[in-house]
Amino acid sequence: MKYFSKKLLSILLVLAVGSSCSQLPTQQQEIETVSVTDYVNPFIGTLNKGNTYPGAVLPWGMASPNPQTKDFRLRAGTPATYEHGDPFIYGFSSINLSGVGCPGGGSIPIKLSTGELDLSSDSFKSSYNSEVAEPGYYKVILNQHKLKAEMTATKRSARYNFSFNPEVKKSNMYIDLASQMSHMKGGEINVEEDGTITGYQLDGEFCDCEGIAKIYFALEVIGEPKEIKVFKDQKEINSKKASGKDVGVALLFDNKPSTLDVKVGISFVSVANAKLNLSQEQRDLSFEDIKLAAKAEWEKQLSKVEIAEGDITDKTVFYTALYHSIIMPHVISDINGEYPLMEKEGVGKAEGYTRYSAYSLWDTYRSVHPLNALLYPKEQRDMTVTMLEMYKESGWLPKWELYGNESWVMVGDPAVPVIVDTYMKGITDFDTDVALEAMLKGATTKENNPLRPGIKNYIELGYCPIDDRGGDPKDFTFHNGIVWGPVSTTLEYNFADYTISKFAEALGKDDVAKQMYEQSMSFKKLYDAETQFFRPKTKAGEWMEPFNPLDRHFDIRWKGSGGKGYCEGTAWQYRFFVPHAMNELKELMGEEAYFTNLEALFEEGHFDLSNEPDITFPYLFNYLDKKHHYTQKYTKAESEKYFKNAPIGIPGNDDAGTMSAWLVMTQLGIFPDAPGIPTYQLTTPKFNHVQLHLDEYVYGGKVIALEKNGQGDYFDNVTNGNGETLKGFSIEHKDLINSGKLVFNTQLSAIVE
Repeated sequence: MKYFSKKLLSILLVLAVGSSCSQLPTQQQEIETVSVTDYVNPFIGTLNKGNTYPGAVLPWGMASPNPQTKDFRLRAGTPATYEHGDPFIYGFSSINLSGVGCPGGGSIPIKLSTGELDLSSDSFKSSYNSEVAEPGYYKVILNQHKLKAEMTATKRSARYNFSFNPEVKKSNMYIDLASQMSHMKGGEINVEEDGTITGYQLDGEFCDCEGIAKIYFALEVIGEPKEIKVFKDQKEINSKKASGKDVGVALLFDNKPSTLDVKVGISFVSVANAKLNLSQEQRDLSFEDIKLAAKAEWEKQLSKVEIAEGDITDKTVFYTALYHSIIMPHVISDINGEYPLMEKEGVGKAEGYTRYSAYSLWDTYRSVHPLNALLYPKEQRDMTVTMLEMYKESGWLPKWELYGNESWVMVGDPAVPVIVDTYMKGITDFDTDVALEAMLKGATTKENNPLRPGIKNYIELGYCPIDDRGGDPKDFTFHNGIVWGPVSTTLEYNFADYTISKFAEALGKDDVAKQMYEQSMSFKKLYDAETQFFRPKTKAGEWMEPFNPLDRHFDIRWKGSGGKGYCEGTAWQYRFFVPHAMNELKELMGEEAYFTNLEALFEEGHFDLSNEPDITFPYLFNYLDKKHHYTQKYTKAESEKYFKNAPIGIPGNDDAGTMSAWLVMTQLGIFPDAPGIPTYQLTTPKFNHVQLHLDEYVYGGKVIALEKNGQGDYFDNVTNGNGETLKGFSIEHKDLINSGKLVFNTQLSAIVE
């Protein structure tokens, strides 16, 4: 590719917040040889609780070397391993999670210091400057240690380059298994005969998850240390091996050489596999070779979307969102196909697919997986096969899986719409019989069903009652059978059941389709015609009193996590959450009230883009006659309000790319408001001319042009490549794929009542 033979031209631009920099092109350079990767600013989302990180990672990569600006030693971390503007860097870790809400990862921590070895956190922390973050690469200067730290990655391994100032006479590197983000600390560490550091890092208790994972590693240093010391409980021991909560290995150097080249192979199966991943993926490649290969991989994936022209800042916000959208789920199978079995001891082997992990499904089913189904169908197929294999191994579809363990975090049955959406978009290369079996087990098993708490009442009453939630509300965990937010849970089950009905219908299972459809319509039992809200109801069928649609009840250990009866939201945020039944909801409310209530959601400040339940709501005006301009108005306003080329540039937790994928689809002008129903709602694209380069797999390498005709923010019609005008303001997936082109004929203004 061109950037291997010709040096890319770029300049450092100071970000809106702080001194960190990302390499962005000038207008003149944009005309020349600029890679799409130059429009990515990994610092976006590293403030405002976005919980992203600036470190190096490949698309869906297992390894993600990254700076730690928090002291995680022997204490639970925050969900953010890095926050822009923190005063110190404490070290670097090789596995991290992007945009999640609970601490996990931050594994295999490497700490640097100079002078005499001191294991206290203060001796390793350092102020820093001159940060640079690019796709697949991160660099920083640590002031106290007088060193430059650089890092890059392959899919399953990290590569570090630490360069000390020549005046530094003594330097130290400490692998500290007590300093990762997880609530679970420690592991096992071993110094092998050739100096390779091997072992495993424990990771567990993610969002109260009971499961514990072992992250195996093999760390090699190019450069002979003066001494290697093994520590347990901060005391040197006379052994090459140690295990426990607080263990580590220190490598002491006399600074000859002054550059430490460090390789870290990772596996969730074994040390042997960590070594295999390292040797196969890094071979004899130099740091620069790996950095260029990482850039090339990001260029390949980001170039699925080609923007012909546009403001540099706008393109940076867009491509960074696309970048964040394809970090998770991440690969967990090793280069030989082996992976840890789901919820059980043992090792499986992925044959014919790549195994993935870190499924934040309550979030990602809404935008990440539909985006994958369009732009990355092969990866989405493998993610779907992974979920079905998880079912075969554990007995249940995943909900919030991490490293082979199920946390049961959040509500609903979110794997179902992902699988159905995948199938409905023509990605059918998986076992549909197993898929339907897995879905029906979750949807119909009344007893001992950890996937769907409260399902017995849901099936028998049509809803989850507020006064029979199961579990123990005084000791809330996600795995004790309690229903968190009975209204939210009911509505999520309804949506999942509807998608099951469509899947069964497509497979010719009409009786199943009828049963699931009827189950999906029970939301009507929670609709209160007087208040026009979905409301909590008792087992006896009475409305919960008092009722305040703005209530932010302390219903879980996180303050403000949801009104009484709701999960992470109020009655307002769930007022329109029946994505499968907009026409039925219009009948319940009446079309005029539907519009009035929907407009009030935005005009009165109830809409919350920082969380998932209502992120589809700007698109619901398209279901009303001659109200489509409101969708165009609010998608533009919300996008510009919350997404910025700055560390605060994501509206809160990115939730494994969910918020970022929302922006990508919104700015393309095509949004999947009901995953599992293969239809996109249309809004005004951000850019005048975009091409989507579809995969050969499933889509035959077709190209779709998305164009704006005119410079306005509003449109009344869209035409396809044949010049035909679309009916309404939505398009089916198959029609989009075969359209060749969509032209949004825009005007400067519209009548917005």
